[in-house]
Order: sequence, then C-alpha cells, then structure tokens
Amino acid sequence: MTDPRLGTRFAVYLCPPAGDPYYRLGSELLGFDVRAGREVPLPGFLRPADQVDAGPYGLHLTVVEGFYTDPAWWPDIEAEARACVACLTPGAVLTLTGGRVELWDGGETGVHRFDPGAPLLVLHTLLLSRLARFVTASPFGAQVAQGKYARPFEQARLGLLHTPRGLDSWQPHFTLVQPYGGADPADLRARLEALTAPHHAQTYRSVALFEKREGETHWRVRADLPLGTPQTE
Repeated sequence: MTDPRLGTRFAVYLCPPAGDPYYRLGSELLGFDVRAGREVPLPGFLRPADQVDAGPYGLHLTVVEGFYTDPAWWPDIEAEARACVACLTPGAVLTLTGGRVELWDGGETGVHRFDPGAPLLVLHTLLLSRLARFVTASPFGAQVAQGKYARPFEQARLGLLHTPRGLDSWQPHFTLVQPYGGADPADLRARLEALTAPHHAQTYRSVALFEKREGETHWRVRADLPLGTPQTE
C-alpha cells in the first residue's frame, strides 16, 4: 500500500434502516443519505459549511472507529465482525437510552448522545478488540502527535487497540452537526433537541459494516450484520 492514511477505511456503526424516521431525520440534517449514496438538501438553519466534517459519514453511531486497513483484508474483516455478532445470546438487542443533545468542541459539534445497554457495551468491546489486528493506521495519529491523548490509559489503548476512546469511557452518540459555524449554538441545540425528542430511546438488532474506499470522499454501507432472530414468547 501507499500511505495508509490515504487508503481504505473500515468501521462498525449503528445505522438505522433506510425507512426509519430517525434515519430520514439524520440524513436530512447531515445532507447525505449514506445508504442511498446521495446528497440530500439541508434544512434551512444549516449551511453546507456546517456539515463538512460530519456529512460524508452519513448518520451513524460509532461502535468501532473508522480505521485504515488493507483492502485485501475485507473478507477477513467481515467474517470476524460476523463472528463477534454471533456471540451474543439469542434474542439479544442493542439498546440506547437517555438520549439528549449535547454541544461539544466549543459549540462546533452537535451530538445526540445516549447510554448503552449491556449487550451493546459488550459488543463494542468485543468488536474493538477482535478487529484491531486489521488496522494499518489510526485516525488519531495526528492528534497524538500534537500531544493529545497522553494519559497513561489512553496510551495503553492506543498501543493495543489503536484508539484512545471507548471501553469504560465510551460516549455513544450520533454526530448531527460538525463543524457548526453559526452565531447561535444555543438555538442550534434547541432545534436539535426538538427534532430528536421522539428518538431518545432506540433499539437495534444489527450493526453495519461501513467502508470508505481509497480516493473517495464519502462513506458507504458495506453490509448489515444482524444479531439473529429475536426469541418469541
């Protein structure tokens, strides 16, 4: 490979199905429908410049970071991810509760943050640890070089898992706006809170394997990985 930072990337995300109301809302806010691979018009209170960073990802909640990899490993990455998903007990579901809108990075990043249920936290940990061997470069390299993530536990994670985030300090969230450059972050937060209020509790029965191919600017869904058929009573 050439410079791996310019190459193929993989990630595991939570991503609602295409017909889900929250998926439609998130795609409209971000200006990009990742499942359809097409741009969509932004709402009037957002400008294209407000979604330069978040838009190309589409609506997603990070379970495993967007790591760089060798494209020759795709069959192995997908097989490993499916094996991890299969380890959950029959009927397991991935739950998000306590939804709330938060502004991070001095008001530049608007997120819909949640508390994960136990099966989701377990799956996050399992996938992160098992997929680490397919990572050729970390997206956090530049920030580490600037002196960020220098605490001992963050350095330990970087050495083992290629990310300083997650595990017992995981903050599951959907990024809805980034980088907001408007003059009224409080208004942005109020708008996002009103729009997301019906979706403060969510349930998933699959995770999605995402990819970004070398030379492309936007991400795509490579495969949905179902947890299996829920138990019936």
